[in-house]
Amino acid sequence: MTLICTKWSTRNFKWDVHILIEGTLEASIRYLDTEARTELGKIEEAIKKPLDDEYREHLVDEHVDVLATNSGQERFLRNMALVALASRLAHALRAMARSAELFSKRREGRYGTNKASEFERLWAEYFERFGINVENSGRIAFVKSMVEVRNQIVHAGGEANTWKPLDKIDWNTGDEGYLKTDFSKQYPEYVSGTGTSAEVSVSEELLDQNIKASIELVGWLAGELRSKELASTKNNSGIP
Repeated sequence: MTLICTKWSTRNFKWDVHILIEGTLEASIRYLDTEARTELGKIEEAIKKPLDDEYREHLVDEHVDVLATNSGQERFLRNMALVALASRLAHALRAMARSAELFSKRREGRYGTNKASEFERLWAEYFERFGINVENSGRIAFVKSMVEVRNQIVHAGGEANTWKPLDKIDWNTGDEGYLKTDFSKQYPEYVSGTGTSAEVSVSEELLDQNIKASIELVGWLAGELRSKELASTKNNSGIP
């Protein structure tokens, strides 16, 4: 028997990443750039005409606004690409574990502790069922940061620093809350701006790094599972 979770799962994951994530991102950015260039062209043509100072200033402001809007939309798309990558990686790892039911059935109940994250539960399952020590493999450091960034995008609306209201007003200072900056301090490479205007920003380079690490992790785990399957098949066949 041959595990679907080996060669085919790796291929499927690569295809999903390339088409559904990278392909969609590239097409969307290309569309946004085309739209922005069209709008900028119209504004620049208008600016060349004889205009009063007030309307010329308005057009300059419009020009700046189009550039800022395009930049913000591209940032949103890259952020969403990272969210999709984290989701697709978790899906691929769960699918690989399910397909391994052929030689190592899943027990009832949840793996890991009640407070464990989705990926921590997966690491616990891979260790308990297959003896694969993913946590100490040196291959998953990127997962923690990717998940933290994903959570900040999804749960904080992409704000890098969030306002934390106090239960009671500090009558000595008049403070009603404070700006929580834990995320921007821990992951400055994923942050654009400062203070209340700081936003989560996944650069092209950071997205590429996470994609590469995700593909390598899936490929490595597929190989490990294949080895476990072959060992199980040999043991059950009675071959010395």
